[in-house]
Amino acid sequence: MRLLRLLALVALILALTPTPAAAADIRSGQDITIGTTETIEDDLYAFGTNIAINGTIHGDLIAGGNNISVDGNVTGDVIAGGNSVVIRGQVGGSVRAAGNTVVVDGKIANDLVVGGNELTILGNGRVGRDVIVGATNATISGQIGRDLQAGGANVKIDSGVGGNVTANVERLQITDRGTVGGSLKYTSKNEAQIANAASVKGSVERQTPDNGRAPLFSGTAALVVEWLKGLIGLLILGILVVFFFPGFSRRAGEVLVHSPWLTLAVGALALIGLPILSIVFFAVGYLIGGWWIGFVVLALFVVVLALSIPVAAVGVGGALLRVARRPVPVWLALFIGLVALLLVALIPILGGIVIFCALLFGMGATTIAVVGGRRAEPVAA
Repeated sequence: MRLLRLLALVALILALTPTPAAAADIRSGQDITIGTTETIEDDLYAFGTNIAINGTIHGDLIAGGNNISVDGNVTGDVIAGGNSVVIRGQVGGSVRAAGNTVVVDGKIANDLVVGGNELTILGNGRVGRDVIVGATNATISGQIGRDLQAGGANVKIDSGVGGNVTANVERLQITDRGTVGGSLKYTSKNEAQIANAASVKGSVERQTPDNGRAPLFSGTAALVVEWLKGLIGLLILGILVVFFFPGFSRRAGEVLVHSPWLTLAVGALALIGLPILSIVFFAVGYLIGGWWIGFVVLALFVVVLALSIPVAAVGVGGALLRVARRPVPVWLALFIGLVALLLVALIPILGGIVIFCALLFGMGATTIAVVGGRRAEPVAA
Protein backbone atom coordinates (compact mmCIF):
# COMPACT_ATOMS: atom_id res chain seq x y z
CA MET A 1 0.00 0.00 0.00
CA ARG A 2 1.27 3.46 -0.78
CA LEU A 3 2.84 5.29 2.15
CA LEU A 4 0.51 8.30 2.08
CA ARG A 5 -2.66 6.25 2.00
CA LEU A 6 -1.44 3.96 4.75
CA LEU A 7 -0.41 6.78 7.10
CA ALA A 8 -3.68 8.63 6.64
CA LEU A 9 -5.83 5.55 7.09
CA VAL A 10 -4.07 4.48 10.28
CA ALA A 11 -4.23 8.03 11.62
CA LEU A 12 -7.95 8.40 11.07
CA ILE A 13 -8.72 5.01 12.60
CA LEU A 14 -6.68 5.79 15.71
CA ALA A 15 -7.95 9.32 16.12
CA LEU A 16 -11.59 9.20 15.17
CA THR A 17 -13.01 5.72 15.59
CA PRO A 18 -13.01 3.29 18.48
CA THR A 19 -13.64 0.29 16.24
CA PRO A 20 -12.97 -0.31 12.54
CA ALA A 21 -15.82 0.05 10.09
CA ALA A 22 -16.30 -1.69 6.81
CA ALA A 23 -17.25 1.48 4.96
CA ALA A 24 -18.52 4.98 5.62
CA ASP A 25 -21.94 6.42 4.79
CA ILE A 26 -21.25 9.79 3.14
CA ARG A 27 -24.10 12.23 2.48
CA SER A 28 -24.07 15.80 1.23
CA GLY A 29 -26.69 18.30 0.09
CA GLN A 30 -28.88 21.18 1.20
CA ASP A 31 -30.90 19.27 3.81
CA ILE A 32 -29.83 15.96 5.30
CA THR A 33 -32.28 14.21 7.60
CA ILE A 34 -32.06 10.84 9.29
CA GLY A 35 -35.66 9.93 10.10
CA THR A 36 -36.86 8.69 13.47
CA THR A 37 -37.29 5.14 12.12
CA GLU A 38 -34.01 5.11 10.18
CA THR A 39 -30.97 3.24 11.45
CA ILE A 40 -27.46 3.53 10.02
CA GLU A 41 -25.16 0.62 10.78
CA ASP A 42 -21.99 2.56 10.12
CA ASP A 43 -20.20 5.87 10.57
CA LEU A 44 -22.03 8.79 8.96
CA TYR A 45 -20.29 11.72 7.26
CA ALA A 46 -22.86 14.46 6.66
CA PHE A 47 -22.12 17.80 4.96
CA GLY A 48 -24.93 20.22 4.16
CA THR A 49 -26.76 23.36 5.18
CA ASN A 50 -29.18 21.73 7.60
CA ILE A 51 -28.41 18.36 9.19
CA ALA A 52 -30.95 16.65 11.45
CA ILE A 53 -30.23 13.30 13.09
CA ASN A 54 -33.54 11.99 14.42
CA GLY A 55 -32.84 8.27 14.04
CA THR A 56 -30.06 5.96 15.19
CA ILE A 57 -26.43 5.78 14.12
CA HIS A 58 -24.49 2.71 15.20
CA GLY A 59 -21.12 4.40 14.76
CA ASP A 60 -19.66 7.89 14.70
CA LEU A 61 -21.19 11.07 13.30
CA ILE A 62 -18.95 13.57 11.52
CA ALA A 63 -20.99 16.58 10.44
CA GLY A 64 -20.30 19.98 8.89
CA GLY A 65 -22.99 22.51 8.07
CA ASN A 66 -24.92 25.59 9.17
CA ASN A 67 -27.44 24.00 11.54
CA ILE A 68 -26.70 20.60 13.06
CA SER A 69 -29.09 18.85 15.45
CA VAL A 70 -28.88 15.44 17.06
CA ASP A 71 -32.23 14.37 18.51
CA GLY A 72 -31.72 10.66 17.99
CA ASN A 73 -29.13 8.18 19.20
CA VAL A 74 -25.45 8.03 18.20
CA THR A 75 -23.63 5.09 19.74
CA GLY A 76 -20.14 6.42 18.93
CA ASP A 77 -18.59 9.89 18.92
CA VAL A 78 -19.94 13.11 17.41
CA ILE A 79 -17.59 15.54 15.66
CA ALA A 80 -19.50 18.59 14.43
CA GLY A 81 -18.71 22.03 13.07
CA GLY A 82 -21.30 24.64 12.15
CA ASN A 83 -23.09 27.83 13.10
CA SER A 84 -25.43 26.01 15.47
CA VAL A 85 -24.87 22.59 17.04
CA VAL A 86 -27.65 21.16 19.23
CA ILE A 87 -27.49 17.83 21.07
CA ARG A 88 -30.86 16.77 22.45
CA GLY A 89 -30.50 13.03 21.96
CA GLN A 90 -28.07 10.47 23.35
CA VAL A 91 -24.40 10.06 22.43
CA GLY A 92 -22.63 6.91 23.54
CA GLY A 93 -19.14 8.36 23.10
CA SER A 94 -17.74 11.89 23.22
CA VAL A 95 -18.84 15.10 21.50
CA ARG A 96 -16.33 17.47 19.93
CA ALA A 97 -18.05 20.53 18.52
CA ALA A 98 -17.11 23.92 17.10
CA GLY A 99 -19.74 26.54 16.39
CA ASN A 100 -21.22 29.92 17.15
CA THR A 101 -23.70 28.35 19.55
CA VAL A 102 -23.51 24.87 21.03
CA VAL A 103 -26.44 23.59 23.09
CA VAL A 104 -26.57 20.31 25.01
CA ASP A 105 -29.92 19.13 26.32
CA GLY A 106 -29.32 15.40 26.03
CA LYS A 107 -26.98 12.75 27.40
CA ILE A 108 -23.30 12.40 26.48
CA ALA A 109 -21.68 9.29 27.92
CA ASN A 110 -18.06 10.45 27.78
CA ASP A 111 -16.46 13.88 27.21
CA LEU A 112 -17.67 17.17 25.78
CA VAL A 113 -15.11 19.40 24.02
CA VAL A 114 -16.39 22.72 22.66
CA GLY A 115 -14.87 25.74 20.95
CA GLY A 116 -17.05 28.66 19.94
CA ASN A 117 -18.93 31.74 21.03
CA GLU A 118 -21.51 30.28 23.40
CA LEU A 119 -22.00 26.94 25.15
CA THR A 120 -25.19 26.12 27.02
CA ILE A 121 -25.77 22.88 28.88
CA LEU A 122 -29.48 22.92 29.73
CA GLY A 123 -31.18 21.27 32.68
CA ASN A 124 -31.70 17.94 30.91
CA GLY A 125 -28.10 17.89 29.71
CA ARG A 126 -25.80 15.23 31.15
CA VAL A 127 -22.06 14.73 30.48
CA GLY A 128 -20.68 11.50 31.89
CA ARG A 129 -17.05 12.55 32.14
CA ASP A 130 -15.16 15.82 31.49
CA VAL A 131 -16.18 19.10 29.87
CA ILE A 132 -13.50 21.19 28.15
CA VAL A 133 -14.75 24.47 26.77
CA GLY A 134 -13.26 27.55 25.16
CA ALA A 135 -16.09 30.03 24.60
CA THR A 136 -17.01 33.62 25.24
CA ASN A 137 -19.99 32.57 27.35
CA ALA A 138 -20.59 29.22 29.00
CA THR A 139 -23.65 28.34 31.09
CA ILE A 140 -23.69 24.99 32.88
CA SER A 141 -27.18 24.04 34.04
CA GLY A 142 -26.82 20.28 33.49
CA GLN A 143 -24.81 17.67 35.37
CA ILE A 144 -21.10 17.04 34.69
CA GLY A 145 -19.76 13.71 35.93
CA ARG A 146 -16.13 14.67 36.40
CA ASP A 147 -14.03 17.80 35.76
CA LEU A 148 -14.80 21.15 34.10
CA GLN A 149 -12.04 23.09 32.35
CA ALA A 150 -13.18 26.43 30.98
CA GLY A 151 -11.65 29.43 29.30
CA GLY A 152 -13.57 32.50 28.21
CA ALA A 153 -15.21 35.71 29.35
CA ASN A 154 -18.19 34.50 31.38
CA VAL A 155 -18.72 31.10 33.00
CA LYS A 156 -21.83 30.32 35.02
CA ILE A 157 -22.20 27.09 37.00
CA ASP A 158 -25.85 26.46 37.82
CA SER A 159 -25.72 22.73 38.47
CA GLY A 160 -23.46 19.97 39.72
CA VAL A 161 -19.84 19.33 38.71
CA GLY A 162 -18.67 15.99 40.08
CA GLY A 163 -14.93 16.75 40.06
CA ASN A 164 -12.66 19.78 39.92
CA VAL A 165 -13.27 23.11 38.21
CA THR A 166 -10.37 24.93 36.52
CA ALA A 167 -11.18 28.23 34.83
CA ASN A 168 -9.41 31.16 33.19
CA VAL A 169 -12.12 33.77 32.90
CA GLU A 170 -13.11 37.38 33.35
CA ARG A 171 -16.18 36.53 35.42
CA LEU A 172 -17.08 33.28 37.23
CA GLN A 173 -20.44 32.70 38.87
CA ILE A 174 -21.66 29.75 40.94
CA THR A 175 -25.36 29.99 41.74
CA ASP A 176 -27.19 28.62 44.77
CA ARG A 177 -27.87 25.45 42.76
CA GLY A 178 -24.21 25.05 41.82
CA THR A 179 -22.07 22.35 43.43
CA VAL A 180 -18.44 21.40 42.90
CA GLY A 181 -17.43 17.94 44.10
CA GLY A 182 -13.72 18.74 44.08
CA SER A 183 -11.58 21.87 44.22
CA LEU A 184 -12.10 25.20 42.48
CA LYS A 185 -9.10 26.90 40.90
CA TYR A 186 -9.59 29.96 38.75
CA THR A 187 -7.59 32.80 37.23
CA SER A 188 -9.39 36.12 36.96
CA LYS A 189 -9.02 39.79 37.74
CA ASN A 190 -12.46 39.60 39.38
CA GLU A 191 -13.52 37.72 42.49
CA ALA A 192 -15.83 34.80 41.73
CA GLN A 193 -19.49 35.29 42.60
CA ILE A 194 -20.26 32.26 44.75
CA ALA A 195 -23.75 32.11 46.25
CA ASN A 196 -24.12 31.34 49.95
CA ALA A 197 -26.06 28.17 49.18
CA ALA A 198 -23.46 26.96 46.65
CA SER A 199 -21.20 24.07 47.63
CA VAL A 200 -17.48 23.58 46.91
CA LYS A 201 -16.21 20.50 48.74
CA GLY A 202 -12.52 21.08 48.02
CA SER A 203 -10.29 24.12 48.26
CA VAL A 204 -10.94 27.42 46.51
CA GLU A 205 -7.92 29.11 44.93
CA ARG A 206 -7.83 32.30 42.92
CA GLN A 207 -4.92 33.58 40.87
CA THR A 208 -4.68 37.08 39.44
CA PRO A 209 -3.12 37.50 36.00
CA ASP A 210 0.15 39.42 36.05
CA ASN A 211 -1.00 41.75 33.28
CA GLY A 212 -4.28 42.46 35.04
CA ARG A 213 -6.29 40.57 32.44
CA ALA A 214 -7.02 36.87 32.38
CA PRO A 215 -6.16 35.03 29.20
CA LEU A 216 -9.26 33.81 27.43
CA PHE A 217 -7.93 30.26 27.09
CA SER A 218 -5.27 28.19 28.80
CA GLY A 219 -4.34 24.55 29.30
CA THR A 220 -6.42 22.03 27.40
CA ALA A 221 -8.98 24.65 26.39
CA ALA A 222 -6.21 26.70 24.75
CA LEU A 223 -5.05 23.59 22.87
CA VAL A 224 -8.56 22.97 21.57
CA VAL A 225 -8.97 26.59 20.46
CA GLU A 226 -5.59 26.65 18.71
CA TRP A 227 -6.42 23.38 16.96
CA LEU A 228 -9.73 24.79 15.73
CA LYS A 229 -8.06 28.02 14.59
CA GLY A 230 -5.53 26.00 12.60
CA LEU A 231 -8.27 23.88 11.05
CA ILE A 232 -10.39 26.90 10.09
CA GLY A 233 -7.43 28.83 8.64
CA LEU A 234 -6.20 25.93 6.52
CA LEU A 235 -9.76 25.09 5.49
CA ILE A 236 -10.39 28.64 4.26
CA LEU A 237 -7.13 28.63 2.30
CA GLY A 238 -7.91 25.22 0.82
CA ILE A 239 -11.46 26.19 -0.15
CA LEU A 240 -10.18 29.29 -1.95
CA VAL A 241 -7.76 27.14 -3.93
CA VAL A 242 -10.38 24.46 -4.64
CA PHE A 243 -13.00 26.90 -5.92
CA PHE A 244 -10.74 29.30 -7.83
CA PHE A 245 -8.27 26.71 -9.17
CA PRO A 246 -10.25 23.45 -9.49
CA GLY A 247 -7.98 22.03 -12.18
CA PHE A 248 -4.89 22.54 -10.07
CA SER A 249 -6.59 20.94 -7.04
CA ARG A 250 -7.63 17.90 -9.05
CA ARG A 251 -4.16 17.41 -10.57
CA ALA A 252 -2.47 17.77 -7.17
CA GLY A 253 -4.77 15.20 -5.58
CA GLU A 254 -4.27 12.73 -8.43
CA VAL A 255 -0.47 12.93 -8.39
CA LEU A 256 -0.45 12.33 -4.63
CA VAL A 257 -2.37 9.09 -5.05
CA HIS A 258 -0.79 7.78 -8.26
CA SER A 259 2.86 8.90 -7.84
CA PRO A 260 3.57 9.28 -4.10
CA TRP A 261 7.31 8.57 -4.25
CA LEU A 262 7.87 11.01 -7.11
CA THR A 263 5.82 13.57 -5.21
CA LEU A 264 7.90 13.06 -2.07
CA ALA A 265 11.17 13.46 -4.00
CA VAL A 266 10.00 16.63 -5.75
CA GLY A 267 8.77 18.03 -2.42
CA ALA A 268 12.15 17.44 -0.76
CA LEU A 269 13.87 19.05 -3.74
CA ALA A 270 11.57 22.09 -3.56
CA LEU A 271 12.02 22.45 0.20
CA ILE A 272 15.81 22.47 -0.11
CA GLY A 273 16.32 23.82 -3.61
CA LEU A 274 14.07 26.90 -3.72
CA PRO A 275 15.73 28.71 -0.77
CA ILE A 276 19.17 27.90 -2.17
CA LEU A 277 18.11 29.10 -5.60
CA SER A 278 16.80 32.32 -4.05
CA ILE A 279 20.16 32.96 -2.33
CA VAL A 280 22.02 32.29 -5.59
CA PHE A 281 19.86 34.81 -7.46
CA PHE A 282 20.40 37.38 -4.70
CA ALA A 283 24.17 36.93 -4.81
CA VAL A 284 24.58 36.79 -8.59
CA GLY A 285 21.98 39.51 -9.15
CA TYR A 286 23.82 41.82 -6.78
CA LEU A 287 26.89 41.57 -9.01
CA ILE A 288 25.38 41.60 -12.50
CA GLY A 289 21.84 42.84 -11.92
CA GLY A 290 18.51 41.11 -11.49
CA TRP A 291 18.80 40.56 -7.73
CA TRP A 292 15.02 41.05 -7.46
CA ILE A 293 14.55 37.62 -9.04
CA GLY A 294 15.67 36.24 -5.69
CA PHE A 295 12.61 37.86 -4.12
CA VAL A 296 10.38 36.24 -6.76
CA VAL A 297 11.83 32.79 -6.04
CA LEU A 298 11.49 33.37 -2.29
CA ALA A 299 7.85 34.42 -2.73
CA LEU A 300 7.24 31.29 -4.82
CA PHE A 301 8.72 29.19 -2.01
CA VAL A 302 6.41 30.81 0.55
CA VAL A 303 3.35 30.16 -1.65
CA VAL A 304 4.28 26.50 -2.22
CA LEU A 305 4.93 26.08 1.52
CA ALA A 306 1.58 27.63 2.45
CA LEU A 307 -0.34 25.41 0.03
CA SER A 308 1.46 22.21 1.03
CA ILE A 309 -0.78 21.09 3.92
CA PRO A 310 -4.15 21.83 2.18
CA VAL A 311 -2.89 20.08 -0.96
CA ALA A 312 -1.71 17.08 1.05
CA ALA A 313 -5.07 17.04 2.83
CA VAL A 314 -6.87 16.69 -0.51
CA GLY A 315 -4.83 13.58 -1.26
CA VAL A 316 -5.31 12.14 2.23
CA GLY A 317 -9.05 12.79 2.24
CA GLY A 318 -9.45 11.42 -1.27
CA ALA A 319 -7.64 8.21 -0.31
CA LEU A 320 -9.78 7.77 2.79
CA LEU A 321 -13.07 8.50 1.06
CA ARG A 322 -12.42 6.01 -1.72
CA VAL A 323 -14.00 3.41 0.55
CA ALA A 324 -17.33 4.89 -0.59
CA ARG A 325 -16.51 3.74 -4.15
CA ARG A 326 -18.12 6.78 -5.77
CA PRO A 327 -16.92 10.20 -6.98
CA VAL A 328 -15.57 12.32 -4.15
CA PRO A 329 -15.98 16.13 -4.15
CA VAL A 330 -12.64 17.88 -3.76
CA TRP A 331 -13.92 20.09 -0.92
CA LEU A 332 -15.05 17.04 1.04
CA ALA A 333 -11.66 15.37 0.58
CA LEU A 334 -10.03 18.61 1.77
CA PHE A 335 -12.10 18.74 4.97
CA ILE A 336 -11.65 15.09 5.90
CA GLY A 337 -7.94 15.22 5.10
CA LEU A 338 -7.35 18.32 7.24
CA VAL A 339 -9.22 16.84 10.21
CA ALA A 340 -7.18 13.62 9.95
CA LEU A 341 -3.83 15.38 9.60
CA LEU A 342 -4.44 17.89 12.40
CA LEU A 343 -5.66 15.19 14.77
CA VAL A 344 -2.52 13.16 14.11
CA ALA A 345 -0.48 16.33 14.68
CA LEU A 346 -1.56 16.22 18.33
CA ILE A 347 0.31 12.93 18.89
CA PRO A 348 3.83 13.58 20.26
CA ILE A 349 6.70 12.73 17.89
CA LEU A 350 4.49 10.81 15.43
CA GLY A 351 2.44 13.94 14.77
CA GLY A 352 5.52 15.96 13.84
CA ILE A 353 6.79 13.23 11.54
CA VAL A 354 3.44 12.89 9.76
CA ILE A 355 3.02 16.66 9.32
CA PHE A 356 6.56 16.97 7.93
CA CYS A 357 5.84 14.14 5.47
CA ALA A 358 2.55 15.83 4.53
CA LEU A 359 4.45 19.08 3.95
CA LEU A 360 6.87 17.31 1.59
CA PHE A 361 4.06 15.52 -0.25
CA GLY A 362 2.09 18.77 -0.53
CA MET A 363 5.05 20.77 -1.83
CA GLY A 364 5.81 18.06 -4.37
CA ALA A 365 2.20 17.79 -5.51
CA THR A 366 1.92 21.59 -5.81
CA THR A 367 5.06 21.80 -7.93
CA ILE A 368 4.06 18.89 -10.19
CA ALA A 369 0.49 20.19 -10.57
CA VAL A 370 1.71 23.66 -11.61
CA VAL A 371 4.25 22.27 -14.09
CA GLY A 372 1.74 19.73 -15.40
CA GLY A 373 -0.89 22.41 -15.86
CA ARG A 374 1.52 24.56 -17.86
CA ARG A 375 2.39 21.64 -20.13
CA ALA A 376 -1.25 20.78 -20.65
CA GLU A 377 -2.14 24.26 -21.94
CA PRO A 378 -3.04 24.18 -25.66
CA VAL A 379 -0.86 26.09 -28.05
CA ALA A 380 -2.68 28.93 -29.75
CA ALA A 381 -3.10 28.45 -33.49
